[in-house]
Amino acid sequence: MLAGTLMYAVIYLAIGALIGTLVTSPVNGTVLVLFVWILDVFFGPVLGAADRPVTRVLPTHFVTLWTVDLPSRHSGRIGDLGWALTWAAAAMAISWTVITAASRTARPRHRTRPGSTAGQLFAGVRMGLREAARNRVLWALLIAVPVVFVLLAVATTPNESTTLTVRENGHTLSQEAWLPDIHGGTMAPIAIASLATLAGLFTVLDARSGDRRLALAGFRPLTLLASRLAVIALGALLATAASLAVTATVFDARQWGLYIAAGALIALTYALIGVLFGPLFGRVGGVLIAFLLPFIDLGIEQSPMLRSAPPGWAHTLPGYGAGRVLIDAALTPAFDETGPLLIALAWLAALTTAAAVMFRRTAIAHR
Repeated sequence: MLAGTLMYAVIYLAIGALIGTLVTSPVNGTVLVLFVWILDVFFGPVLGAADRPVTRVLPTHFVTLWTVDLPSRHSGRIGDLGWALTWAAAAMAISWTVITAASRTARPRHRTRPGSTAGQLFAGVRMGLREAARNRVLWALLIAVPVVFVLLAVATTPNESTTLTVRENGHTLSQEAWLPDIHGGTMAPIAIASLATLAGLFTVLDARSGDRRLALAGFRPLTLLASRLAVIALGALLATAASLAVTATVFDARQWGLYIAAGALIALTYALIGVLFGPLFGRVGGVLIAFLLPFIDLGIEQSPMLRSAPPGWAHTLPGYGAGRVLIDAALTPAFDETGPLLIALAWLAALTTAAAVMFRRTAIAHR
């Protein structure tokens, strides 16, 4: 009885340590511990059935059977005591690992000299990512926006054909396509651009006051700028990944590598637009712009669903270059859009420069 009670204590020590590490709220942690205990006791071999296969995974199943001297007859050659000791040993290992990891003294993760450029860069990126992770609305939108823009669009696509203008082997050709097959791939850029704009918008607004304090504390201007641009780029790539993961379920691009690269280029471009629009329009106005501008640019003027080729004035919009590259990758087997790619890169360079100038005026100039 004493040995069985000790094994019970060791197993629940591991359960408590694991829950305490994963759940920060004491109330929620207590509820989880009680829930595990209720499942273990009320469905275990004493109050429940001793021979149900599903109850054999309960933490104290074999400990209970050995303690009350009720042979299970399903423990194999190792026996009930063997399985009980195995559970206890595993629990001791888990307890030691979890408690040690949670109570150890924090050490620098990067071997960088305090105050060095690399040290400041790592610190700036880490703080930016931590702040972005707190924005739960953006996390919800990463799921909702691709579902609405891509899956819902595909579900409502009429069963008919359309004619697209594409370039192949240096020649401009008219290509007929079945709308349900291509609609998801052409709607993905809108979802990518909207999410990326929101990521840039929220990043610059959430970090504005913190950047000013960091600048006053001695952060190097270029290092602070680089850390913010890195966080914005990561947010843009996350928006691309979330949108394309949904798109891949309903669309098959002819050149997936180029299609993904074009999506990332759209994301980076519109993330920087979000950075520029954030201080101008604020959160409410910026969110409206984040959905309105990509819809006008990529959803109407660049969309092959509405016209075979973009009108002449639409070539000046930020989504034109990357959008043409994406359509080329989606519908043709070879790359033929060098000119639009250069336009997209020029937009990216110009927006990066503008974001750097704005960043210097709003954050670094307050030193």
